[in-house]
Amino acid sequence: MNIIKEIKEENPFFEMGSSGIIGTRDYQQDLGYYYMGSDCAFSAICDGMGGMEGGEQASKAAVDQLVQDFRNERGITNVPEFLVKEVGRMNQVVAGLKNHAGGPLKCGTTLVAAYCQGNQMYWVSVGDSKIYLIHNNSIQPVNREHNYRLTLKLNLENGLINRDTYDRESMSRQAEALVSYIGMGQLAMVDVSQAPVRLQEGDVVMLCSDGISKSLSDSQILAMVRDNDIDMDIAADRMTSMAMRYGVRGQDNTTVILMKYLGR
Repeated sequence: MNIIKEIKEENPFFEMGSSGIIGTRDYQQDLGYYYMGSDCAFSAICDGMGGMEGGEQASKAAVDQLVQDFRNERGITNVPEFLVKEVGRMNQVVAGLKNHAGGPLKCGTTLVAAYCQGNQMYWVSVGDSKIYLIHNNSIQPVNREHNYRLTLKLNLENGLINRDTYDRESMSRQAEALVSYIGMGQLAMVDVSQAPVRLQEGDVVMLCSDGISKSLSDSQILAMVRDNDIDMDIAADRMTSMAMRYGVRGQDNTTVILMKYLGR
């Protein structure tokens, strides 16, 4: 299992579940972490890139930094500030990784993280991993994917390109290329919630690498969560199994963490 689980105490507000698979790849570049304590629930997923050695080291270095700082923090009073600070630290650590010859490793990783306290959820993202909010029978993406398609969309909205250019370029293979990720040095985009998302009883916060979002539709994800609502581990396991089944041209590393708000 490529997910570090740290359960200090049961949290009366949350149930958590997770699943991770290597897919059809030869190596695992995803790494997840979740924490449950009496006062908060916290989770993060990093999807590394940069070849076998680089991607694995990038995700591990980023998660290790995040976990170390989270454990050392004695009461987070300003969650957005903590999350943005951690992005900077993780970025610096990953950008500084060296290869066997002592040169830059040239690797990176995406990041999604969610911090929940009571009915309040804060989040941060860099790259194209996903955060979803499942409420009743609806599913909504919380964050943006930091890829070239997003750059095209912003340029179109600002009048820098026309619709024809957007339509042509957004269908190209380059559209999925990341424009911001942990380890690139000067981060181009970091999205963080300045105000908390207010959760309602039964809501599920879902974090996943693109092994899920590129293999399963939103409606498939929603159905699997709601059909297995009584156990988040079962819901997560079913999701990675279905991604493995439906993945086109082989299945990427795939990781999912579910955080269900019990509303007690």
